[in-house]
Amino acid sequence: MTLQKNLLGLVFFFLLNSTFSQQKQLAIANETQYGYASVETANLKNNNATPMVAVSSIRSEISLETKGHNFMSEDLSTESSTSANFIIESLPINSKNSDYAPSFYKGELVFASSRNAKSMSVILQEKTNEPFLDLYRTSKNIPDKGIEKLKGAINTKFHESSAVFSPDGKTVYFTRNNYSKRKFKRNTKGCVLLKIYKATYENGKWKHVKELPFNSDEYSTAHPALSPDGKYLYFASDMPGSYGKSDIYVVAVNEDGSYGTPENLGGLINSAGRETFPHVSDTGKLFFASDGHVGFGGLDIFMVLPNQQRSGWQVYNMGAPINSAADDFTFIIDEENKMGYFASNRGGGRGGDDIYGFRQMISLEKYRDYMPKVKHKIKRHMDIKPISEEITSF
Repeated sequence: MTLQKNLLGLVFFFLLNSTFSQQKQLAIANETQYGYASVETANLKNNNATPMVAVSSIRSEISLETKGHNFMSEDLSTESSTSANFIIESLPINSKNSDYAPSFYKGELVFASSRNAKSMSVILQEKTNEPFLDLYRTSKNIPDKGIEKLKGAINTKFHESSAVFSPDGKTVYFTRNNYSKRKFKRNTKGCVLLKIYKATYENGKWKHVKELPFNSDEYSTAHPALSPDGKYLYFASDMPGSYGKSDIYVVAVNEDGSYGTPENLGGLINSAGRETFPHVSDTGKLFFASDGHVGFGGLDIFMVLPNQQRSGWQVYNMGAPINSAADDFTFIIDEENKMGYFASNRGGGRGGDDIYGFRQMISLEKYRDYMPKVKHKIKRHMDIKPISEEITSF
């Protein structure tokens, strides 16, 4: 995501505008039908939503293709048998504001939150009237040790989120606004982008914050994840050459501390929509959030199994109850202990985004056999494009 002059934060929003080449009245009719379908999808009334989109396409006599928004068929419903494979629960650490991006660290849980700071001088986001995001830590045996901010030079008065730690626990990679020397840096469109930074742990504090060399002042890099051995860094970016609004990339982390050339994971993973928030499990499974693959609505969480050539990669929707009609993202898993966490803005939560814990009932390899079998029945959809080039979201 990027920030405009009003310092829009790392929030999830859809500012969409339908673009048509037909006469104005026809465009208005299609926009109305799309709005109805979006509302029905968010309310899990899928049987109503799908026909409305189909009728809209038929009446317009225009062949319209989905880009970044997938209205699901009946094959993806909340009544899926997959609901028995995970048991989920909202965590007591959730605040009335946004909490997301959980990460494992030495028996603790690190996460991003815009919870109210005790300082009276806290700066609020104009869009949400919430404090900016900072990185916090807590015991996984919540709430034994309470909640506190990471110590050292990581947190600033603006956004930090999406932390991941090296295997030895001495290095952290995290997302921050393009902000240094107490000033924002804006791109040529006047937007403040996202960058990946790293810091090292010394004497109980995080120090020596540096941005990674493949960052840019003209595109965003964000939401880092590490392979189990720490030799590869995965991240999201809208750099030139991306398939959609944001793609998943990977870059080698060399022994001397340098980095290779970022590589796009390709069209089987990345779509015309958003692919973001990657996570690599301890057995090498890749998880990520996407609104470009067929799903339940909004961002869904997907899985790719390891040990396959890229030409043979297959993307699996994680199904309910992990996914919902809302945004579901920042999934992490400890496969050895069959547990993990993710974030969602689904109904019933305490704040804007909430963190959920889950227990895994069967192995992911077996779970794959029960995952939703998607038949993309709808052939013609509306081409949804951002309302402004100055605002991106991933």
